[in-house]
Amino acid sequence: MVAASGLAPPRLAVSCPRAAGRGCGGHHRVGFLRSAPVALAGPAAAQLRCCASTVDDGVVSAAAAPKPRLPRCLNYFRLWNELIKLMGTCRVVGMGSKLIGCGSATPSLSVSNDDLSKIVETSDEWIAARTGIRNRRVLSGNETLRELSVQAAKKALEMAQVNADDVDLVLLCTSTPDDLFGGAAQVLAEVGCANAFGFDITAACSGFIIGLITATRFIKGGGIRNILVIGADALSQFVDWTDRGTCILFGDAAGAVLVQACSADEDGLLGFCVQSDGNGQKHLNCVSSHVESILSKTNGVPSFPPKKATFSNIEMNGKEVFRFAVRCVPQSIEKALEEAGLPASSIDWLLLHQANQRIIDAAASRLDIPSDKVISNLANYGNTSAASIPLALDEAVRAGKVKAGDVIAASGFGAGLTWGSAIVKWC
Repeated sequence: MVAASGLAPPRLAVSCPRAAGRGCGGHHRVGFLRSAPVALAGPAAAQLRCCASTVDDGVVSAAAAPKPRLPRCLNYFRLWNELIKLMGTCRVVGMGSKLIGCGSATPSLSVSNDDLSKIVETSDEWIAARTGIRNRRVLSGNETLRELSVQAAKKALEMAQVNADDVDLVLLCTSTPDDLFGGAAQVLAEVGCANAFGFDITAACSGFIIGLITATRFIKGGGIRNILVIGADALSQFVDWTDRGTCILFGDAAGAVLVQACSADEDGLLGFCVQSDGNGQKHLNCVSSHVESILSKTNGVPSFPPKKATFSNIEMNGKEVFRFAVRCVPQSIEKALEEAGLPASSIDWLLLHQANQRIIDAAASRLDIPSDKVISNLANYGNTSAASIPLALDEAVRAGKVKAGDVIAASGFGAGLTWGSAIVKWC
């Protein structure tokens, strides 16, 4: 039953019964679930009024409609509001999103564990046993993070067979931009995305997952078709290379995916969960610090000019971060699966932020996912922060491991503390 104007009730998404009362962080979040057409009962089924006409289980032409009258219009909206109340909490389902291309780039300089043993008191065996890392890539010479981001983005567009001019939005997920004011605009300009808007997302190791989910929300709202999501970081610039607890962990890289709008039935984001806890910031941070101004004349103002700002080195409580990750990551994935309405057995690939092999193994064990379904390239690149997930995904896709239709459980976690998971289908 539709009105003469051709307006029909939109498709609806209702709250997921599996997740009732148990959303992310203990708060229920409405899931975007497809629902069958709604059948009206009682007076609402007998007659639906609008400004143009009165409809009795059929379609009436506008020419045969009586003269529009305000009370009928109001009555129509009253009936529509009653329908919404009957449905309970609901949201309109917009466009779906699918991942159709990926790319990555790494610096040319490779630093091995043996190389690090010449700088700090450590060894290849000690590092590999505790982290799973053997090598990492580090920016050197004239290389920049922007260049890596551009290379990764171009490769993603090439795989997706999408022209740069057709990109609508570029999300640069990084905590270490070349320019403190942001790098997305420069990246999209060099890629050639002349019609795109762009901005940075700062969430460290969780950045790519948050960027991916953000991209799907833009598409769902309508009007945007192609979005480049780039995860890129150069944490080597903020490492204390005399501290063997942190310098052994981090590397530099960039990875990108092309997210494209599709019909709601083809939606590749099956479920997600994002969370944060600022109380854990003390366990992993890179805070700003200040140095005294070199100016001697302050015209009598005691606290002017402000001290010059810079950033300290990365500080991390490894034991606390490990405990946080092995506890929260499996829970986050389970909540995302719950929203997707899928069991853990439906996962084809587990793709976690590449921070520590022991964390990856512990999470896989708790989710009962066998090791042959776990994607890991940590040994070759170390912890590349926001780049780690798209970098590992790109290698797995190009190696033929991840195939069209595969379901991937991806999870990022780190500074903030922030963490999030997404259940996605590779197209």
